[in-house]
Amino acid sequence: MEQNQFDIKKVQVHRTSEAIIFETAFAIVAIIVWGIITWMLYRAPDIVPTHFDASGKPNAYGSPSGIIIPCIVLTIGAVVCMAIAYFPRHINMPFKITNIRQVELAIRFSRVMGITFLLIPLSVAYMMLGMSSPSPIPILVVIGLLLLEITFFSIVIYKAK
Repeated sequence: MEQNQFDIKKVQVHRTSEAIIFETAFAIVAIIVWGIITWMLYRAPDIVPTHFDASGKPNAYGSPSGIIIPCIVLTIGAVVCMAIAYFPRHINMPFKITNIRQVELAIRFSRVMGITFLLIPLSVAYMMLGMSSPSPIPILVVIGLLLLEITFFSIVIYKAK
């Protein structure tokens, strides 16, 4: 057995210029997203669709303020993606991370995912508040983008053995 085995639990992540760039971009995107959500809330009618069936047709209606809590929860999920970059042992990959290059890529993946994840509350708000005939397409586009990121980074990180 090799004596110099890599232990991800011993990896410590420090702030770098890349981290600052990602965190600044995240803050800017979050401000823009929440500005648009707030604007949509103010111009929304008194009753909006609040739930959709599998085909994307509304099947429940309510107050526009009902969108705030799901958007906050989704934004917290994006913040967690950004924060987990500082704790790479908690980044879940479908394989074991065996070297520092894989750790670097997993950290970058977590940060890219956090920024993209911010688009989910925007697409949810747009679907509920921004359209006269709601469509699931904005949410499906963001989810498709997230799946592409997961696939791309999984392959790149795996190949960095």
